[in-house]
Amino acid sequence: MISSESHQPDRRSDNAAEYVRLFIPRVHRLVKLGYDRLDAKRYAGAEETAITGELVESIDFVLDYPTTKWMRFYSVYDDPPVNEPKRRGCQRRTGRGRRRVDIRLDSSEVSPRTRFRFECKRLGDDHTVSRYLGEDGLGCFVRGDYAREDDRAGMLGYVQSDDEETWAERLEKELLRSAHDFAVRSPWRHAPIDPELHHTYRSTHGRGRGRKQIEIYHTLLLFG
Repeated sequence: MISSESHQPDRRSDNAAEYVRLFIPRVHRLVKLGYDRLDAKRYAGAEETAITGELVESIDFVLDYPTTKWMRFYSVYDDPPVNEPKRRGCQRRTGRGRRRVDIRLDSSEVSPRTRFRFECKRLGDDHTVSRYLGEDGLGCFVRGDYAREDDRAGMLGYVQSDDEETWAERLEKELLRSAHDFAVRSPWRHAPIDPELHHTYRSTHGRGRGRKQIEIYHTLLLFG
C-alpha cells in the first residue's frame, strides 16, 4: 500500500531511498489508476500516440478528483518538449525542433519540482524488441536526450500481442545478449514498485564518460 504521507523529499537529497520509497511508487500508482479507467482491449491495434493520449487524459481525470492528499501536488503532460541545456560548441534544438518525451509527471510538493519521464512503445507483431530498446525508445535515455539530469526514468510497453511475461522474457534476453550496445550496468530484474503493477522491471545503464548512469523502470501494460 502506498504511504499517505504528504512529504516528498528532494530527489537530489542524500536520502535517495526516501525518493524511491515515495515519489517513484506514486508516479507508477497514477499510471495504474489511469490504465484501470481504460477499456484496454479497445486499443489492441491502436497507435502508440493514441494510447498515450488516452492514458494521459485518464491520469488527468484521476488527478482532478484526488482520493489521497499527495495527488493534489501532481500534474501530467502529454508529449511535452525537452529543453536542451546550453553547451559550448553545440547547437541547441529550440521551438518546434525540440525533442518530445511521451509522458511527464510532475510533483510541486518540493522546490524545485520533481519530474519523472516515460517513453512509450508498442510491443506486438510489427513492433519489436529492437524498436522498444532502440534509438527512439530506451536509446533516448541512454544517449541523454531525455532525463539528462535525472537518475531515474521509465519505459511503458504497450503489449498488443502475446502477454506481458513473454515480452519481459524477450526484453531481458536482448539486454543480456547486447549488454554492451545498451550500456547495461545492472541487469533486468523484477521491480514490484506498485503491488498492482505486476509487470514492472528495472535495469541500469551508463550514459558515457563523465555522465551519471540512469535507472530505468520498465512497465508492461496489456492492450489486447
